Amino acid sequence: MQKPHLLITSAGRRAKLVEYFVKEFKTGRVSTADCSPLASALYMADQHYIVPKIDEVDYIDHLLKLCQNEGVTALLTLIDPELGLLAQATERFQAIGVTVIVSPYAACELCFDKYTMYEYCLRQGIAHARTYATLASFEEALAAGEVQLPVFVKPRSGSASIEVRRVETVEEVEQLFSKNTDLIVQELLVGQELGVDAYVDLISGKVTSIFIKEKLTMRAGETDKSRSVLRDDVFELVEHVLDGSGLVGPLDFDLFDVAGTLYLSEINPRFGGGYPHAYECGVNFPAQLFRNLMRETNVPHIGQYLDDIYMLKHDTVTLISAAELQRIKR
Repeated sequence: MQKPHLLITSAGRRAKLVEYFVKEFKTGRVSTADCSPLASALYMADQHYIVPKIDEVDYIDHLLKLCQNEGVTALLTLIDPELGLLAQATERFQAIGVTVIVSPYAACELCFDKYTMYEYCLRQGIAHARTYATLASFEEALAAGEVQLPVFVKPRSGSASIEVRRVETVEEVEQLFSKNTDLIVQELLVGQELGVDAYVDLISGKVTSIFIKEKLTMRAGETDKSRSVLRDDVFELVEHVLDGSGLVGPLDFDLFDVAGTLYLSEINPRFGGGYPHAYECGVNFPAQLFRNLMRETNVPHIGQYLDDIYMLKHDTVTLISAAELQRIKR
């Protein structure tokens, strides 16, 4: 069987993640792509390509041509905005022998629309912060004592904690809605925030790995410091949430433990920024993905990792010459 050639798009700053893939795909190939030659993760793979921005009309056509010319057999993006684009184009890539590692479009949209996710949780009996899609519904709930200030105001769809604000007064909520009506208001949950990395096998559709970390500090919307923990209640909740969801591949969950009750906050249908903690503790998603691309099913190993291990992110650098920059720009 042909060894997989994985193209990681929108590589950005995720250098450590690309390094993991290069290590685990040692009998295959890993290439990277980004719209900027200054994306540091590009240079963690031997082959790297500059592509159009994802909002350009010819982006998918460009990727299709690149995959054909370079013998790419699998495609993985690292950012939210590209997931829907690739999910809608999966049949076009399949027609040229490329597997797109992405959940179905409907499942992606469920994760990106925070109010739809709230309604889904209500139907499934999953605890979730009270969420209001209009200013009027929030003010009615506030008057009835169903929710209290302060609250969180955030875009109905968005990622990386962009434009998420803690708001202390009704007047400030009203001011935000006067500028943008595509917002939601969420109950402020006070408790331990948990990050969960999960892998759903591309072949069997079963959850094969779940890794839990207590988030200690955040930076630019990503986990900066965390501690690994083992919790059966979290394992059970994640499997319950994923049952029938249609989500596959690497997934990133945000949960809150509020006085012993677990609340689902968000699901990101991609690698989370804190995934390196999971890998270093023995939860190897790149290896599982490699096996899936080799048409092998992964055996579930829930909770088999090192606990009480701290992750501390830190800076590093990559240097490239001006000549290399000029070469890759072409």
